[in-house]
Amino acid sequence: MTTHKQKAGVYAVTVTHYVTAAICFGALAGMIAFSGSAFTGHYFQPRILAITHMAALGWGTCIIFGAYYQLVTVILETELYSVKLAWLSWAMLLPGTVSLVYAFWEFTPGIWMQIGALLLLVSIITFTLNIYLTATKAGKQTIQEDFIFSACLCLCFTAMIGSALVFNFTGAFLLQGQLHYLRLHAHLGLACWFLLTVIGVSSKLVPMFLVSSYQNRRVLQASYYLIISALVLFLVDSYIFGLNIKTYFIAIIGIAGIACYLYFIYKCIRTRIRKQIDLPMKHSLLSFILFGAGIVCIPFIIYYYRANNQLNIRYTLIYGIILLMGWITSLILGQTFKTLPFIVWVRHYEYLSGKVKTPMPSDLYKNSLLRIQSLAFAVFCVSFIFGCLVDSALLIRIGSVALLLTAATYLINVFIMILHKTRTYDEL
Repeated sequence: MTTHKQKAGVYAVTVTHYVTAAICFGALAGMIAFSGSAFTGHYFQPRILAITHMAALGWGTCIIFGAYYQLVTVILETELYSVKLAWLSWAMLLPGTVSLVYAFWEFTPGIWMQIGALLLLVSIITFTLNIYLTATKAGKQTIQEDFIFSACLCLCFTAMIGSALVFNFTGAFLLQGQLHYLRLHAHLGLACWFLLTVIGVSSKLVPMFLVSSYQNRRVLQASYYLIISALVLFLVDSYIFGLNIKTYFIAIIGIAGIACYLYFIYKCIRTRIRKQIDLPMKHSLLSFILFGAGIVCIPFIIYYYRANNQLNIRYTLIYGIILLMGWITSLILGQTFKTLPFIVWVRHYEYLSGKVKTPMPSDLYKNSLLRIQSLAFAVFCVSFIFGCLVDSALLIRIGSVALLLTAATYLINVFIMILHKTRTYDEL
């Protein structure tokens, strides 16, 4: 039984993560706006590294941590193990991200970069321990739990490799070059942490938000084992041999796992009771299209890498942009307005439910701002990604301005929800 004190603690730490992530998203949009020329060169350069880590840590990971603290109680049907551990993780995540991103931006390998990496590593281990102990408390195994905990373990390994890469700048102790380990580090983050998290959480939330009764556990199990098999094979094979002909077959295994997941989402959409799909869910569904576009880049990356063609660099950069700034960002922009309004609504109106007429969760944010955000984000995706593909500074600049507008409207809406005052229709 969740106590009132626990609920208040979880709410506070969850909201803090949402606000922190929204501010980091604004900073990320500003960094991209000031780095247009960086997106026409190699991806292994200071500004791209700084932007990537701000997107992955300050934006994506921070908001996922916050959402986990609230949603894990729903998904695993238990209370969070420790609010104190959640606060401790956040207290190291934020300065660790700022320190690491600043060190990459100025490219000053040394103490600040190393401190940032270590703070992030401890923050991630603390978070994983909290989630593991929460799952242990639940006492029952679900496929969502498998996805979530596997994702957390992958995030730990991602942070470990990242820390090793940071210390390697000054110590040069790794057996192979930075780019070789960077490939493993990036895919542990993108394919392991983000992909497994998205599947684990959305397989529970999408049927809930669409009001669908479809719950085929075997499809999700097939997705889990195929994706895990592909990831393990890719990490081992690419570490030993680099990208090679076998990488195509490994990619097919992974894509088959993703196809199982997308089939699950498709069946949820087809069997939904709520026929009208609102704007936040459309944002979320757009993310799956962008994810598919990212997957399309993989054969080109492998082909040009094996051919020692410089187009490999261009497609790798576009692949990262589509997944980080397209797929993950679109999903967050949509799901924020499904999860955060409900979290805030429960905090303000749960005790009033059935007693007086109250606002709906969707009434807690400005729908007009959400429409502007959605349109601006669509312009960003088309303009920025195509600009990077054809090496157009003008399109990249237009996309950057659109992303600034996206971040501004998103940030304002988040604060509108967080600062909401309890009211009933009798008071209006």
